[in-house]
Amino acid sequence: MSASARHLPRTYTPEAGEYVCDCAAAHTWRIDMAGHLFPAFPPDCGARAWRSAAPAELPRHQEPQPPA
Repeated sequence: MSASARHLPRTYTPEAGEYVCDCAAAHTWRIDMAGHLFPAFPPDCGARAWRSAAPAELPRHQEPQPPA
């Protein structure tokens, strides 16, 4: 799926992954399984759609390093 594909709230998620709203605050929502409904936006959000977050936009999970 393209990172620019837009999805409206209360429509079904096409696939698992991280989604970000299109407002300046870039609220995120993560789903682990396709077929769930996209949520409504937070009350302070001016977004119109959710889009799939590109891998470069996602925070990287860092594994804890063993003590030296």
